[in-house]
Order: sequence, then structure tokens, then C-alpha cells
Amino acid sequence: MQMKDVIRRKRREFNLTQEQMAEYLGVSAPAVNKWESGATYPDISLVPALARLLKTDPNTLMCFRESLTREEMAKEMNEVALISQEDGIEAAVTRVRDLAEEYPSCGELLCQLATMLRGLVILRTAGDELRQECQEYAVRLYERAAKCDDPVSADRATYALASLCIQEEDYERAEEYLQRLPEYSSLDKRQLQISMYMKQEKNEEAARLIEQKLNGSVVEVYLLLNNLATVAVREGDRERAREIAGYGRKVMEAWQWDYSGLSLEFTVAVEERDGDRCVELLRELLDSLSRPRDMGKSFLFAHIATKELDPDFGGQIKDALMTAIEKNEEYAFLREREDFQELFRGLRKR
Repeated sequence: MQMKDVIRRKRREFNLTQEQMAEYLGVSAPAVNKWESGATYPDISLVPALARLLKTDPNTLMCFRESLTREEMAKEMNEVALISQEDGIEAAVTRVRDLAEEYPSCGELLCQLATMLRGLVILRTAGDELRQECQEYAVRLYERAAKCDDPVSADRATYALASLCIQEEDYERAEEYLQRLPEYSSLDKRQLQISMYMKQEKNEEAARLIEQKLNGSVVEVYLLLNNLATVAVREGDRERAREIAGYGRKVMEAWQWDYSGLSLEFTVAVEERDGDRCVELLRELLDSLSRPRDMGKSFLFAHIATKELDPDFGGQIKDALMTAIEKNEEYAFLREREDFQELFRGLRKR
């Protein structure tokens, strides 16, 4: 963000007109207009007074900061998501590039931007050329973040790069990234905070942290069960694979999202090349995406705020799922089936 953008955004935030700002600072309204258009800059002697008027600091006003607070990052990510919905993915990508150029050394922001970019091209079903461009740019953002001074963000970026290499079957490069990551650490600041709150009988604070930690753990458990079920199929133990998938479905029911539980069983059916079961589950998966997910109804999460999902979130996931089945080799056996083709045609018509 440039200085002109900071001035304009802050002025509007406090409902000031250009004339009012000019009067407060003892300058003309056209001068303020030129500041906001980028034609000129405020005199250096006016910067302290301008910063006080806009309730910010001179470094922020003059764009000297190299980082953002987490609240500011969340606000920027929400803005990118909103831009993608209202103006299209190309406009959102432009905003991502602007932020990356504005804060080139903020590792946490770069990681979030890269992840957002990868998600947008999937959920917004971008064309192949734009998808490839965004994927390559996301990799560059992760690579920059992996070299930042923040070890947490650097590790997160390195992890993402390793994951991408594994997806692309570049195992040698993936191993190089993995070697840079620290071994798993059992130290967890939140667990100590939970223990402290429990001792102090600060029950609400303890419950909030417990639920936040549990929310992340549920995602990890889902991924582990998915992989474990796949391994069981490959080892020839199909009964165990189905039991694992069924157990995972029960676990995910507590999370109030049927789709994730069903997808475990779908993974097993795909691995088994069970076409009948795949089509049956696919119908259930698509139906589940038509129902809104409400984590607030889960008995596990009574103290943490649940984010309201985009009303079209289910439709976006549905498009991404069908696009994957349409293109990925592992689903080739499904594409040959008449019942799948009929389901696919019906979905595309809707």
C-alpha cells in the first residue's frame, strides 16, 4: 500500500472530507486531493500532525513498516477473498501481488498469500493457464517466506514446499525440504496456558483454548485416518480400511461436516476401484455440499467463534471435486461408467 492509499483509507475510516482534512492541517483541499491521487506528497513538516489526525504512526503513514499485525493480515486476507467474489480471481491475484511487493520480508503474510492463491484457483475453478501461473507464483512466495527471519513462518513455508514436491512426485527435492524442518516437538504453549487457566479456574478461557487446539487436532486426525485407510487397502486388508473410514466418519460427525466423513469412505472406495460404491458415495458427497455447515451446532465447540462460510462454499468445493475427478488419472475408471457420466452431466447442467 502506498502513502496515498493510507491517507485515503484512513480519511474515509474517520468519515473526514478532503475539505475537513485540509482545514485541520492548514492546507488547501486541492493539496489533499493531490496527496490521495499520488501526484504530490505532504510536506515532511506535516507528517506528525497528519499521523495524529488519522490516528496512526508516521512509519505506517509513510509505509516504512516491514510487517503487519495478525489482525491486519486477517483483514487483508478477507479483502482478497471478497475481491475474488465480487471482481473475479484476476483482480484478487493482482491484490495478492501488490501485498507481496508491499511487505516483501513478512514471512507470515507471504505464507498466507501463497496459501490463499492456491485455494482461490481451486475454489474459483480458474483456467489451466491462470492456474499454472498462480501455482508458480505461490511457490515463489513460499520460497521467499522460507528465507525470512521468522522461524515459524520459514518452517511453515518449507513444509508447504515439501508438500507440493510430493504432489508433483519430485521426491528428491521434497526430501531436501524435509531435511530443513525440525523434528516434531511436543512443546506447546497453548497446553501450558490451558493448564494455568485450569489451575486458576478460568474456565471460559481454558475452554476457548481447548476448543481451538481440538479444532486443529480434528483436521490432523482426519488426514491421518485417511492415509491409514489407504494403506490398509494397499496391504489387502479391505475390511480394516472400511472400519477405519467408518470410524473417521463418526469422528467428523462431531465436527458438523458430513462431507469430510464421507470423503474418507470415498477415498477407500477409489483405492479399491469400487465403481458402484464410488458413485453411491459421490451422490452423498454432492448432497452434503448442498447443506450449510454449522460448526456452532457441534457439542465440541461452544466457546470459540465459528466463521461464517461463503454461501457458495459448497458449490465451490463441488466444482473442485468434479474437476479433479474429470482430470486426475486415479479417477479414470470412474469416467468410463455411464452412471457417473449421467451424474456429471446433471451436475454441469445445474
